[in-house]
Amino acid sequence: MRLDWRSKEIAATALFSAAGLTGTAMAPPDSPTLAPAVLFYATLVVNTYYSIRFFSRLPPTDRNETIIDAILAVLYVALGLAVANPRLFTFLALVLFVCAIVKYARLRSLIDYPLTLRRKMLIDFLGAVLCAGAFVGSLAGYPVESIAAFAIVFAIANVYLLLIAPAYRVFDR
Repeated sequence: MRLDWRSKEIAATALFSAAGLTGTAMAPPDSPTLAPAVLFYATLVVNTYYSIRFFSRLPPTDRNETIIDAILAVLYVALGLAVANPRLFTFLALVLFVCAIVKYARLRSLIDYPLTLRRKMLIDFLGAVLCAGAFVGSLAGYPVESIAAFAIVFAIANVYLLLIAPAYRVFDR
């Protein structure tokens, strides 16, 4: 069964939100990293809604695209369930951004939007760098500080990319 773009954006947002809510409900309420992790995850889900809305209209659907999207969906769910574990959470976020870069790099050979895809890959690369920094900070013994900085910078960047200089528009035409 093939979903249209509206169904994809709603289904993905519902699934990822449910995973985040489940992870939050399972977390110890006194966890000092829970609030920033939830802020990051909620911001990511909002961003993903717009990303799916935009990119579902552009690329052709093929088997490899479906496989990459399934991997990304599994990573999103795992990320939502890991909100209480800062090391696992930041590691999964890093893997998610790296997989997204692979997805859009692959799309460059399928659709004729090189500037749009290059910009999306740059944004995802910067997200991966941010995640890597938070992961290293967590490993270095600063999980609260690194995940708080990670969440705040990511939220500010998303305000910029969704409201001020919208990332989800065609730059090639």
